[in-house]
Amino acid sequence: MHRVSALVLGTILAILLSACRVDTTVDIVIDDDGSGTVALTVVADAAAVSLITDDPSDLQFDDLEAAGWLLDGPTVEDGGITLVASKPFLSAGEFEGVLAEILGPEVIFSDIEITQAHDFSKIGLRPASTDYTFAATVDPNPPLEVLGDDDLAGRLGGTPLGRSLFGIEAATGLTFEETLGLTVNVTMPSGASSETGEVTDETATWVFAYGDASADIDARSSMDDILPRVWALVAIIAFILLAMVLLSRLGSFLLAKWRVPKGRRRRDARKRQKRAATREAEANRPRRRLLRLLIVDVHGVIVRPTDPVEGLLVPLITAERPEIDPEIIRRNHRQLVLGRISPEEFWSEVGLGPMADEIETRYLSSFRLVPGLHPFLDRMATSRLPVAAVGNQPRVWGDRLRRMASLEGVVSSWMVSGDVGSTLPEPALFEATRRTMSVDLYDCFYLSNVLEHLDAAKELGMATGFFVTGVEEAPETEHTIVRGFEDLLRARRSN
Repeated sequence: MHRVSALVLGTILAILLSACRVDTTVDIVIDDDGSGTVALTVVADAAAVSLITDDPSDLQFDDLEAAGWLLDGPTVEDGGITLVASKPFLSAGEFEGVLAEILGPEVIFSDIEITQAHDFSKIGLRPASTDYTFAATVDPNPPLEVLGDDDLAGRLGGTPLGRSLFGIEAATGLTFEETLGLTVNVTMPSGASSETGEVTDETATWVFAYGDASADIDARSSMDDILPRVWALVAIIAFILLAMVLLSRLGSFLLAKWRVPKGRRRRDARKRQKRAATREAEANRPRRRLLRLLIVDVHGVIVRPTDPVEGLLVPLITAERPEIDPEIIRRNHRQLVLGRISPEEFWSEVGLGPMADEIETRYLSSFRLVPGLHPFLDRMATSRLPVAAVGNQPRVWGDRLRRMASLEGVVSSWMVSGDVGSTLPEPALFEATRRTMSVDLYDCFYLSNVLEHLDAAKELGMATGFFVTGVEEAPETEHTIVRGFEDLLRARRSN
């Protein structure tokens, strides 16, 4: 910053030679976030500039711009120049450094301080405020010897600046107090106040002359912000409303609890639920299984084939009506076994209505009784173990098949899908049999050779057995393998 010092002091020297006065103005502007700008204004007339250079346009200030100063000018007019240099600062620490660049650290400005304090009312009774404080010590009587450098001494004929100035003072009879002045302006973010300076609106001003004693300068301001107060009041109101709602709900709860008759309170309900859970646990406790009912699948255990649709019905109808789509037969048979259409409607849908009786007799006569069925049923009757049959059939076909197989007196229950509107492996047939025979499914043994039916029965709690005749191969399954009726009778005798 030697060029700044040289320019200021060179101007002072020139004007002293002309018996003129030199005033320097330092403008300090502080923003609301603690940052701001320092501006230095230097004015030199033609006589002063002529002592430094013949052509004012030759003066260079590149080092000022390189140091971060923003230049306005220099403006050359009638041989004189006017230069305004300004530099921003972001904090109090930077501010002190920017002032030090003017004439050197601690030369004129020292003990510099900028503070920013926030005050906020937690309950929102007053606006939030921010207080700004500026303080510094100004020495208008700096030692001039420290301001010169070798370059400026060369311009003065090898004489240091301080001694040259004092020599001029003696020669002219003028004093620095009469010729040198310093004005400091500090602009605060809001309306300013000061105990040492004159205040105009937001700016505090101090005027000094060379030789004056050091003086402390100060400026203060305060900014109010209503928005935090508004938000604080909103938060307080919201809290009060929330507290009122919670108190209202609590009061309603206590009143409702007080009005509930004894025995209907939640505590009483929990006790009842606990007792019910205890009873349910006792009821579900594993017990010894008692065989009270044998349930057999009509197709596969009583008669064969196991799949009457693919094994008998479709081949029988297609032999009479080769042009019919087998899917039509399957779809109508599904409606028939669910009880949604009658046998007469079924035969009509597949195109065999005129010969319905004949074809139905041929179909039912094609079933074969499983070997050993009647002796087995006689043994069950002697042992007083009832046997129930379940099957996917319409009621009419079930009754005819039962009569044709002479099973009317030996099978206690013959439950078919047409009666309940549901087919195996759905549980409706098992549940209907349980209600009819008045037994617990846990005490029933279900015999079938269809794994899907056995899986459904096991989920209902029944004991299960996969039925195969002596010539059939048993698959791998978790169900008990029963090889014919004799195997079942042997197991019955062993028990």
